[in-house]
Amino acid sequence: MRVEEEKKRFKVGWLELAAAVCIALAILVANANAARVKDVATLAGVSEQQLVGYGLVIGLAGTGDGSNSQVTVQSVANMLQKMGIVVSSENLRLRNVAAVMVTANLPAFVKPGKKIDVNISSIGDARSLEGGMLLMTPLQAGDGEYYAQAQGAVSVGGVTAGGRRNSVKKGHALSGSIPNGAIVYREVASANLRTGTLRWVLSNPDFTSAVAMANAINQIFPNTAIAEDASTVLVNVPEAMRNDYMSFIARAEAAEFNPNTSSRVILNEKTGTVVSGANVQIDQIAVSHGSITIQIENTQTATPTFIGQATVINNQRVNVQEPQSETRVLPAISNAGQLAQALNSLGVSPRDIISIFQAIKKAGALHAELVIM
Repeated sequence: MRVEEEKKRFKVGWLELAAAVCIALAILVANANAARVKDVATLAGVSEQQLVGYGLVIGLAGTGDGSNSQVTVQSVANMLQKMGIVVSSENLRLRNVAAVMVTANLPAFVKPGKKIDVNISSIGDARSLEGGMLLMTPLQAGDGEYYAQAQGAVSVGGVTAGGRRNSVKKGHALSGSIPNGAIVYREVASANLRTGTLRWVLSNPDFTSAVAMANAINQIFPNTAIAEDASTVLVNVPEAMRNDYMSFIARAEAAEFNPNTSSRVILNEKTGTVVSGANVQIDQIAVSHGSITIQIENTQTATPTFIGQATVINNQRVNVQEPQSETRVLPAISNAGQLAQALNSLGVSPRDIISIFQAIKKAGALHAELVIM
């Protein structure tokens, strides 16, 4: 009797363990595509500021702007004049200076004294910015106010070397960056978040995603969130949390939900790249695709003449090969994995796949948005 009872207990325990494992797997599968609010949405009124400025890069090894770049020559003359050195721009011959535009993105809530990265791009006829040093350059935003100042050694991702006849170019040497190259002097003005209501804006507007995000926030803070439209979720801050807005925002933006996006197939005709979403559906279709191969052979024959010389005759033969195309019936497709298997079964190149996709879309069998880059 004890043996039978032990067997029953073991069997019940095993069934309970199996059920728990199944529930855990179901939860993992359900949350496989889950995303946090902070990953797919941003708070309204909180955004970064784009900065731009004009500057000079010095210390170039003869690869700077030429004498035809009057902007660079005049800029150097003005700079020297501010330092008490009066030089006519007509007398300057510069090859180690380049005029550049400096750009940067200033995130919200970055305090004065912090450093941000900047990008450098040549606007003259310089050949390379390698080894250059950016002089002090104020950076301003669209409102005309200055928010940061950049200076430092330029790091480029390319190399240009050689002489007048032979040269070697690797990468792009006319643009570069300066990590932590700008010091922030003014903070970006952000909206007041302590008004009792907050709005999160989805990066990809979608009605289903907006409702799902509101439900996810309501699971943490009941009856506080509602979807206003396809991109905006309005959240009313509870009275108990209005003394600690930062904790409320931190907990709300950590809520997880499954974003819902439209099915798309991305085609890049330049590179032959095909990218498909997970929910692409294609009805059952018959596909017949063939290509023509043209091969031209050029042969030369020599014909002797009476004076001891030979005449060379070029013979060309054109061979046109048109392989017999095979018609295949593709089954209905409901996900990206089946789509990949169906495309591989055709044995065609990525560029041919692009033509096939365009034909399938025109036939009305592709239930997804077709985006051609």
